[in-house]
Amino acid sequence: MKMRKSNVTAKVLTLVIAIFLWSYVMSETNPDQTQEYRNITVNYSNTAALDRQGLVIMEPEEVKINVRVSGKRSDMTKFSASSIYAEVDLSGYNEGQVKIPVTVGLLDQSSGIRVVNHEPKEVLFSFDKIVSREIPVSIEYQGELPENYIQGTVSSRPQSILISGPRTWINEVEKAQGIINLEDKTESFTISTPIKILNGSGEEVRGVSKDPGFVDVTLPIYRAVELPVELVTVNELPDNYAITDIEISPEMVAVKVDNTVTGLTELKTVEIDINSMLEAESMEVELDLPEGVSLLDENQKITIDYIIREVVTSTLEFSFEDIELINIPEGMEINPVLQQQTFTLQLTGYDAETEEITIEDLNLYMDFEGYEAGEYEIEVLWEEIEDISVVSVEPPVVLINITEEE
Repeated sequence: MKMRKSNVTAKVLTLVIAIFLWSYVMSETNPDQTQEYRNITVNYSNTAALDRQGLVIMEPEEVKINVRVSGKRSDMTKFSASSIYAEVDLSGYNEGQVKIPVTVGLLDQSSGIRVVNHEPKEVLFSFDKIVSREIPVSIEYQGELPENYIQGTVSSRPQSILISGPRTWINEVEKAQGIINLEDKTESFTISTPIKILNGSGEEVRGVSKDPGFVDVTLPIYRAVELPVELVTVNELPDNYAITDIEISPEMVAVKVDNTVTGLTELKTVEIDINSMLEAESMEVELDLPEGVSLLDENQKITIDYIIREVVTSTLEFSFEDIELINIPEGMEINPVLQQQTFTLQLTGYDAETEEITIEDLNLYMDFEGYEAGEYEIEVLWEEIEDISVVSVEPPVVLINITEEE
């Protein structure tokens, strides 16, 4: 009985010694090793949860970590970084900044390799809400039109667009802008141009969607010219009245002319009843602008100043002695056939000035240059007086006998 117990004890002791010796040998020939793997990409899981909440990741775009693993040398020789997985779970978070832990594991759990550490263990994420807002579209011009050409009022469609994106970026948006080049443009045109989304510094804001992305712009182009103004009147004043000294201010008016308009040399006023002008000596008038022509200054005022005068008729009598004879041929005598003949001259003018005119003021004369001896009917001539008109002379001619001096 004692012999059997001794055998069992010896066998157990031998096994323990064998295990110890095996462990010793293995530790010396296949020791534990630790290896660090750098820049392991961290996967984002449950991104659909962000989509459902209308969230987007602002930062970071990508996360990389360093991972330390440990295991037997024999196992480590077969191990690579591709066996390491790292991820962050993005579900359950709201707009703002939050630290999210990084989970690290090994794809092959059967080996004796294990993760002993990873850095960083958590990552600061920034989430933004996806928002939208409507913003007007403005038009910016580059270059200049040729000389004497001006642009009209631009029309654009759409006048506003819908922009969408992370709240942070949307808050940076100052304006939506379409750019039009005016260089060498001499005719009206329509163009579709892309819309740029700009911040307050004029820099383009990226990552913002726009609907629509283009704006259709129609820009009239006109020639700029200055033309004289012509007063147009209808009807007539009473017989004994006249309007004089008409002054149009300004005499020349700047207008913009469409390229379809040709041969325009003056601007006419709308028709004015001339009798309405009796009520004052100044009035504002409008221009009758043809199609395709408009004022360069929409607030341009056109005024006329004038004087209303009464027309007076006066009758004067004169004789042959009141007529000056000029350019008498040398050696010739001038004699009227009818002696002591009386002539009547009728003239018209304004106001009392006409009644003060005398025969002497008219400087009546007869011109005999080129005449030879003989009998002729010769007209009586006179010097012009401002605002005075000679209506008639009776008789209109004088019968003259030209003879050689004896």
